[in-house]
Amino acid sequence: MTMIENVVRSFLEGYGQALSTGNLPGIVNCWGLPALVLSDQGARAVIETTEIEQFFAGAVEWYHAQGVVATKPGLLEINRLSDRLVFVDTRWSVIDATGEEKPGEHSNYILSISDDDQPRIRVAIALAIE
Repeated sequence: MTMIENVVRSFLEGYGQALSTGNLPGIVNCWGLPALVLSDQGARAVIETTEIEQFFAGAVEWYHAQGVVATKPGLLEINRLSDRLVFVDTRWSVIDATGEEKPGEHSNYILSISDDDQPRIRVAIALAIE
């Protein structure tokens, strides 16, 4: 596994843990601003950290109401686009209270490697909920 693969895997695992526990500051720290979120429902520019906090507070609540207690990333593809940009294709699994792992979401990300050498999401593309 290459260094960038290790960095991206570690980033996604931390992001998944923050999502699973509802750690809003941890979630916000995974995003670089401005960011863009694309889905079949449209495109949304994200300018403020409060937008990330509000969206994910609702998403975490929804996941917990569905019985999801954890999420786990599965990397399908990583492509280095430049020195500071990385394309990531990820299939997320969700884990319920019994420990059963089920298919979750399929997402693509463009991560930027910040000056602190940490990846941050700059573009998120929600492909499907499986």
